[in-house]
Amino acid sequence: MRLIVEAVIKDRAEKKGKKITLSLHHLQHKKKSKALDLQQREEYHGGAVFWSPSKIREARAREQVRARQEAKEKLQKADDKELKAQAALYKKKIAEEKRVGRETAKVEREKEKERKATERAKIQRKKQQEKEAATTQKSLQLSQRGKRAASQKAGPKAKRARVAHAVEGGGGGGEPAPSPPPKVNSRGRKINLPKKFK
Repeated sequence: MRLIVEAVIKDRAEKKGKKITLSLHHLQHKKKSKALDLQQREEYHGGAVFWSPSKIREARAREQVRARQEAKEKLQKADDKELKAQAALYKKKIAEEKRVGRETAKVEREKEKERKATERAKIQRKKQQEKEAATTQKSLQLSQRGKRAASQKAGPKAKRARVAHAVEGGGGGGEPAPSPPPKVNSRGRKINLPKKFK
């Protein structure tokens, strides 16, 4: 506004210029005012109404009560909004904590799963090694038993020959020959001869 006045007035020292600047400073802003809530009686049907000072006081009191009520409601709304924002923030925080908890639990489960898998693999390797060692031991024992069986088979034949020679020699007073050791197959099992071959 001041800029407009300066643009219009060339010389402020002139009488006309001073008058305009003074009138500019004395302008008042219009206040927005609401009409008072002046309540009429229902039985009144006339045109013009004159209000008594007491009615105006009552109307102003009602206006103050209404203004206080509005301010209170506005404050309540602001409080509700703040509470809602805090509740949303709290909910978000709880959801974040739950998510972090789930992720931590998932990582722990994966670690436990990995540990169990490693343990199972270790046990399986150990069993495999034991099995291989047992197989090696068994095959070694079987090969040794095969050698023993071969050596045992040669022994009884010699004894029989000796026994036969003793019988042929006629020395009937000697002790009877011990029974031959049982025959064993390649797996080390005893072979029983059928009765008809005995």
